[in-house]
Amino acid sequence: MNQELYHKFLVIVPEERHIIKDCPEITQYIHSFIVSKPCENLIEEIEEIISKKTIFGILTRGSLAQYLYRHDVKVPIFQLEYDLTNILDLLAACGRRGYKRIGMVEIGYNTGNESESAKLKSEMTLGDFYCIYYKLFSNKNLQETILELKEKQMDCILGDVEPIDIAEKYGIPNMVFQIDNNCYRNTIVKALFATTSSIMEKSKNKFIEDITNLVSEAIIIVEEEGRIRDYNQNAGKMFFGEKSWGNLSDLFQMEMKEILQMPANSVVTIQEKKCIVNLIPVIIDEVQLYAAMINNVSYIENMELSIRVQNKEKGLSAKKRFEDMIFQDEKMIRLVETAKKYARSSATIMICGATGTGKEVMASSIHNESLRADGPFVAINCATFTESLIESELFGYEKGTFTGALASGKRGLFELAHRGTLFLDEVAELPFSMQAKLLRVLQEKEIRRIGGEKIIPVDVRVIVATNKTLCSMVEKGDFREDLYYRLSVLELVIPSLEERPKDIIPLFKEFVHDAAEKENKSIYWKDDSIFHDLLLYNWPGNVRELRNFAERIVLLAESYKLTKDFVHVMMQEKYKTGPRKAFSMPITNDFKTLEADYIRYLLNYFNNDKEKLCQYLGISRTTLWRKLNG
Repeated sequence: MNQELYHKFLVIVPEERHIIKDCPEITQYIHSFIVSKPCENLIEEIEEIISKKTIFGILTRGSLAQYLYRHDVKVPIFQLEYDLTNILDLLAACGRRGYKRIGMVEIGYNTGNESESAKLKSEMTLGDFYCIYYKLFSNKNLQETILELKEKQMDCILGDVEPIDIAEKYGIPNMVFQIDNNCYRNTIVKALFATTSSIMEKSKNKFIEDITNLVSEAIIIVEEEGRIRDYNQNAGKMFFGEKSWGNLSDLFQMEMKEILQMPANSVVTIQEKKCIVNLIPVIIDEVQLYAAMINNVSYIENMELSIRVQNKEKGLSAKKRFEDMIFQDEKMIRLVETAKKYARSSATIMICGATGTGKEVMASSIHNESLRADGPFVAINCATFTESLIESELFGYEKGTFTGALASGKRGLFELAHRGTLFLDEVAELPFSMQAKLLRVLQEKEIRRIGGEKIIPVDVRVIVATNKTLCSMVEKGDFREDLYYRLSVLELVIPSLEERPKDIIPLFKEFVHDAAEKENKSIYWKDDSIFHDLLLYNWPGNVRELRNFAERIVLLAESYKLTKDFVHVMMQEKYKTGPRKAFSMPITNDFKTLEADYIRYLLNYFNNDKEKLCQYLGISRTTLWRKLNG
């Protein structure tokens, strides 16, 4: 492992910002970087380097890759592929700028199978974004493609350097694809595998060592009877620091037969560490071996945690506003008026309501109405994390605090929400020990990272939400009384959908429009009376259930026109799994309307069987028709 690396790659990028720095695990494989556009001098520089140094490949992309391929460079060319997170970062940036129609233009690597005029095109909808993607295999049609996107009124163009230069020329908002660490890491792994034969000629074992040391898993190579033949650096750190294990059975405290029969992603406790294990058969020098790939469970959890935080960092913004909310019911009108008043305060707000009533939408709207609207809005669901992970998530940690921790340490959500709002959903699920730490932050306005000594002041407005009765939990000793009073300085109670019947049809119509747009379907109906059956159901899942039902309606509608009969049949399916709503209406002196509404309720109850209804009421079909339409 101390041998000098013999496989080096040359990296050629169009701009200096694509050069990677301060990442030894990647730069150890790179001989040097060249910043250049396609030109003859570039070929001369490459030839001079490879005449003096063994270069196993060139990492580059787009038009540079095309140019090198056409000039028959004597070393393999490996395309630097963009990482998905890079695209998501750019889309998040587009979202923050209000761009919804996105054009993407990539210069592909022409291996000789595609003509210079070849062009791949696809259109897609990603959440709120409508995207048109082009992949060109030369610069021949590049300007024509950019002008085509301009004619289609794209809000922004994402792409390689050359497309972005043309977009800039025509005044189109643009963002360049970034070549980041993940891009380099993934490409180097592929390049190492692709150059196996030449590398293996120098050292087969060194090749395996470098590949296994590049991945995050601990890897142990064993023979069929369990004797350990080799292991990578991560395995050495996890299991071989204090003791030398000769057999996998001794390390796992299991019979080898049992180990070989383990299913994929088995959770195994190894030397008091809870791990995820995958056993993969490999053949080296015509000998059957097995690679035990092991990940610490806490490492996986922390990686997922890190991804969640990074995803939040892409946006860190509240998407919903009060003007986006749909409501006509008097209860909601009063509630929103109160919420707007609360928004102007810096005090903690507690939002109570059943599951699916829209507590996060309310929190988001309050943030956007507040003086902190320009600051970050960070949301976390307290029910989805273990006690150790929630502490790491909220307060962050210093580097080297625990196995699997990021080398640079990590900021917690309180730091990310500085001068903004932190929304704690399902706060009732917060572990008791964490409740004391949260109370201290609310009182002292400062935090300390896990494993750190530095006190970090934070200016954060906290909004919490719960679907439980916290005062009852306080009485039972399940929730701290002092924290409860600190959180409930201002309180909002969102009524269930059943309690706000005037909002059911307006919300449903909006959800149908959203679902239809998502599915590229045109949906229309004669009048809103076809949705009358929706008012006869309790909607225990509240707004979330109503949205899901709207999506189901759109997906199953065979024609573009919604009818009362179709909606009725769909509602009958819901009645089989949920309660019908009891008949009720406000006190009124309009007897005819009261009678007609009651008859419609009964008609629905009898599954639209008018004959049964007439028998039940003791009236004729003519009388029934008159009462319904009179």
